[in-house]
Amino acid sequence: METPVYSRYRNSELLQYMKDVLELVNANDVDSLQLTTQRDALATLIAQMDDLFQQEQSSGITQELIDLDNRRDVAFTGIKATLEASQYHFDETIKNAATSLLYNMNNYGSNIPRMNYQAETAVIDSMMSEWETEAALVAAIATLGLSDWLAELKTANQVFNNRYLARISESAANPATSFTAIRDVVISTYRELVAHTEAHATLGSNAIHQELVNEFGALAKQYNLTINQRLRSDSSEDSPISDVTEDVNVEASES
Repeated sequence: METPVYSRYRNSELLQYMKDVLELVNANDVDSLQLTTQRDALATLIAQMDDLFQQEQSSGITQELIDLDNRRDVAFTGIKATLEASQYHFDETIKNAATSLLYNMNNYGSNIPRMNYQAETAVIDSMMSEWETEAALVAAIATLGLSDWLAELKTANQVFNNRYLARISESAANPATSFTAIRDVVISTYRELVAHTEAHATLGSNAIHQELVNEFGALAKQYNLTINQRLRSDSSEDSPISDVTEDVNVEASES
């Protein structure tokens, strides 16, 4: 049976997956399937997870982080687009300046706006440091007239990091259960439900158990395919608007 690749699931995707699993189970006579205990445990956790997700989505600082991340992504994409266009300039000096800066930028990664929050902050900070201190890069920036663009990106990155740290402080001051903390518990409970269903399918005589096992596998396959497509899209497209919507607590392990 295919299993979900949990590490690739965003919070919203994991939540919806578990809701779909619960719906598949509840479409049957759970008591006769002897899965009531496992179903109830999962249902309780899904309800908690749903509440936490709604709370985190409604956080004012979280929305502010999303907006600030979008701001720096727009600035970054604007700079990159300018450099790519300038590579075709008829003036050899401008062309060489653009090529030099673009080469340096690409050394940090092909899709920086899609990195997780911390990684993107660090990369932009390091890149800005080089562009402000290395003589050849400083000259290239002057040649292309990119000072205003760089000031905007640097400011956006700094403001984002300040608000990100504020969110960390907020989380530390309110150490309630977070969505991230409950993920592993939900996954473990789901695995227990699947294990019991598979055991009944092997040892019992009710054909519904095997049907459920098949449905779990089909659902996991569908989600894995969808998420793989999203990941390919994330790694191949430079979008000026980030679609990051997850709590900062899970950004280190996920964009």
